[in-house]
Amino acid sequence: MRNQFIVSIETLHLIAGFSLVLAGILVYFIEGVEMALSWLIFGAMYISMSDIGENEMSHTQLLSRKHQLRRFFGYLGAIASVSLLLFYLYQLI
Repeated sequence: MRNQFIVSIETLHLIAGFSLVLAGILVYFIEGVEMALSWLIFGAMYISMSDIGENEMSHTQLLSRKHQLRRFFGYLGAIASVSLLLFYLYQLI
């Protein structure tokens, strides 16, 4: 049985992706179009690659070292991208 309190990799990718897209919009007003496009492209890639089929994985696959590493970096990416978004928001205020 899956832990109800663990956020799926797909959700983490969507959080990271949308945060990076919003950060790209905000950074446009700070650093210009080049940095804005970089963050927008990176965020769009996160969103487009968000579905890794975690719901179809077996219990063994979910507990594999590879998937645990993917989960760790999913959380890291989501936390870092939200932090970046907040940083740029703070810069504009």
